[in-house]
Amino acid sequence: MSSLGSSFSSLKGLLQKGKKKQVPFSDLFIWFQDILEKNNAALAIIADMDGKTGGDFIFDKKYLSDNVKKLAELVRRNAYNLNYITDNRYPELYGVIEGIIKKLEADLSGKITASEVPKIYFLDKIEDGMEDVVGCKAYNISRIMALSEVGIPDGFVVTIGGFRDYLAYNNLFEAIDTALEKCKNEPEAIESISNGLRLKLLGGEIPPSLRRHLLAAGEQLCGARQDRCRLAVRSSGIGEDGSLSFAGIHDSLLNVQFHELLSSYKKVLASLYSKAALEYRLKMDILSLEMAMPVLYQKMVKSRVSGVLFTLDPNDPDRDESILSAGSGIGEAVGGDSEVDTFRVLRNHPYTVVNQQVGSKTHSPASEEPDVSPMKDPCLTHDEIAAIMDTGLLLERFFKVPMDIEWGIDEDGQLWILQARQLNIPASALAQHTQQKNVADGYPVIFRNRGMVAYRGIGAGPVYIVKDEQDLGKFPKGGVLVSQFSPPWLARAIPRASAVITDIGSVTGHMATVAREFRIPTIVGAQIATQLLEAGRKITVDTEKNIVYEGIVQELIRYKLLEKPSFETTPEFQILRRLLKKIAPLYLTNPDAPNFTPKGCRTLHDVMRFIHEKAFQSLVKSGKNSRSFIKRGGKRLKTDMPIDLVLIDIGGGLAKTAKEEVCVDPEDITSIPMKAIWKGLSSPGTWSTEPVPVDMKGFMSSMTRTQGTEIMGNALPNVNLAVLGADYVNLSMPLGYHFTTVIASIGSSPQNNNISFRFAGGVTDITRRSRRASLIAKILEVIGFKVEITGDLVIASSVNLMEENMARQLFVIGKLIGFTRQLDVLLKNDEDIDYYFNKFMEQIDNPANPQ
Repeated sequence: MSSLGSSFSSLKGLLQKGKKKQVPFSDLFIWFQDILEKNNAALAIIADMDGKTGGDFIFDKKYLSDNVKKLAELVRRNAYNLNYITDNRYPELYGVIEGIIKKLEADLSGKITASEVPKIYFLDKIEDGMEDVVGCKAYNISRIMALSEVGIPDGFVVTIGGFRDYLAYNNLFEAIDTALEKCKNEPEAIESISNGLRLKLLGGEIPPSLRRHLLAAGEQLCGARQDRCRLAVRSSGIGEDGSLSFAGIHDSLLNVQFHELLSSYKKVLASLYSKAALEYRLKMDILSLEMAMPVLYQKMVKSRVSGVLFTLDPNDPDRDESILSAGSGIGEAVGGDSEVDTFRVLRNHPYTVVNQQVGSKTHSPASEEPDVSPMKDPCLTHDEIAAIMDTGLLLERFFKVPMDIEWGIDEDGQLWILQARQLNIPASALAQHTQQKNVADGYPVIFRNRGMVAYRGIGAGPVYIVKDEQDLGKFPKGGVLVSQFSPPWLARAIPRASAVITDIGSVTGHMATVAREFRIPTIVGAQIATQLLEAGRKITVDTEKNIVYEGIVQELIRYKLLEKPSFETTPEFQILRRLLKKIAPLYLTNPDAPNFTPKGCRTLHDVMRFIHEKAFQSLVKSGKNSRSFIKRGGKRLKTDMPIDLVLIDIGGGLAKTAKEEVCVDPEDITSIPMKAIWKGLSSPGTWSTEPVPVDMKGFMSSMTRTQGTEIMGNALPNVNLAVLGADYVNLSMPLGYHFTTVIASIGSSPQNNNISFRFAGGVTDITRRSRRASLIAKILEVIGFKVEITGDLVIASSVNLMEENMARQLFVIGKLIGFTRQLDVLLKNDEDIDYYFNKFMEQIDNPANPQ
């Protein structure tokens, strides 16, 4: 296997030399089983890599490199397997795989080079780990855009590639290198050196290609009214607003008009070599040709009031207070040219102002009281202070460090975040914290070491128990989200949460993945959280040690904020995040979609999904009807239900005693997932054989519809078919006028467990079929599935739960197959969806009373 990469070309050659004979049906089982084994091995690697993003495990560069090599070997081999059994039908898969692997190998180099990215990036398109391309200021702003509650002005950044193109086009590299060396040797000449460099930058020409891209981006940002468009053009130098702030050293230009788009770019570039910038870099020993200046363009915010928030007091971080400064108009609190208001605000709701100093201001204040002099009024109301604090602490939780935030409030009262950087805490204030250990000792523990940590960190707040989607609308900012399940719709509340705890869930499930994206401390699978935690109870969740404490442990929260940078700042973690974007996402979910092709595969997971689906189709297309499958070793399932179900055992799916039988009993099924499905399908009250009345409209609709698998575009035999393994099932059921498929792998290792479900069709018009799809989607979401719905098509998935939880989900799916078989006929209005949802859930909760 280790030599697979070097022999890959020869394997392709073997397939392409000549037309192969059809693979015998018995051999298809062996090849399909091999594809499944390699698919599961690849999924286990992906789950393990994804689990590392929670910060609970240490890994190095070798771990990343080894796993990329293993994945490459597994996927390459499966591509060969698929082409072998399909007579080389998909040779383009090889090129797709090699293209993805080439990108992964580039990521493993640990650094994105400027030549690999566009010269212009809009903020919402910036990807993880691109600080060295767009600069820390633009990168921080782009990350905040993921928080839908935070207002960020639209914008774009001219990347480091644009900067280097400018230097190359104007032949400035050598001159700059010589000047920087002179700065080191003759620091007293910095001012004259600075003047010379800035004149060269200002006098240069923007390369034609960069000029076109910059003007096009400006047009897109400003829209049709370019004459009224005003922009803020800011420096986003490499390292700026990162570990070093460079505060006030580089230029920021406000109220820039469209016709100044190009000249403002050169002005900001030139500020990289200002006297102050060169002196600062010389002092910090970072004076080199690697200095670079991406430039950030954003729509201008017409601020009625603006200012700065320090989420902690940098000189006394032990005080549970934030410092908020504000001035009327644009940039008054930042520029230092006028007196401003300063507020000391407690960091917990309702954000009490413990001290305020009101400065003399030249602009209109927030107050509209007629008898109060506007020059003496504070320029912020308490509601505005609370909104700024809410957002500032949200950003603090997101970045996991104390924050220095520039903000503005426009004439409509909208709060905008203009810049956000880590707050620099003096070493003297940090010294006492480096010696603190076990700061939470003495606080009562509610429970510890329950479940799995999906993301490390500290979060605290009141418990809010979520039972259904309606609860999400009332979820408070900074609350601790507690739920029995981990349905994907919980993700909508995660940005507002300080921590998340669920009784059931997996570290690689959709909800946990979203929690990691928003950097929210999360525990899944705790089992007892909803039993022990009451709504409104204040707790502290320490996922560093997997402990839940009684009360708000302020010492622990501050200690975590002030400790060394988190694991996410390491190069290995940044590389892992970039790798996973090309490995883990699954975009090919619908085999009937036009993009379900080799060229449609964007990730290795897509490739694996494509190979699995096409291999299965190759297997089942070898038979035309149930008899043909039985002649080739299939088994008919004995049942009183009106299902002609054929079982194909690829190893361990049926009892050995059933090997010689043509018909088998349900008790002969040994496949873990198929047993769970059958248990639900055959449970009391599930399968009704009573005739369902069809009205004329529904009947006429059914007369125009094709039957069976053609509903979803599959050219598969019209046979109820289950391909079984010991821990695997691929079930396809064309029942009447709708079609269901279930693909599941379940065993003792959660990282290998997954379920994929698809449903479409029906006997009635599209409105009623869509109601049934909505009902199915609602039920699946409640039990933890990620669900997509389009018309009457439902696509759902669940991954990496414990065996008993996955079996429970398959039980529900089995019950759904029978319960909803002809239900589209009965769903005459939207209210019927809720009626049958409640009826089904009552059966799930009380199986002894199915009626």
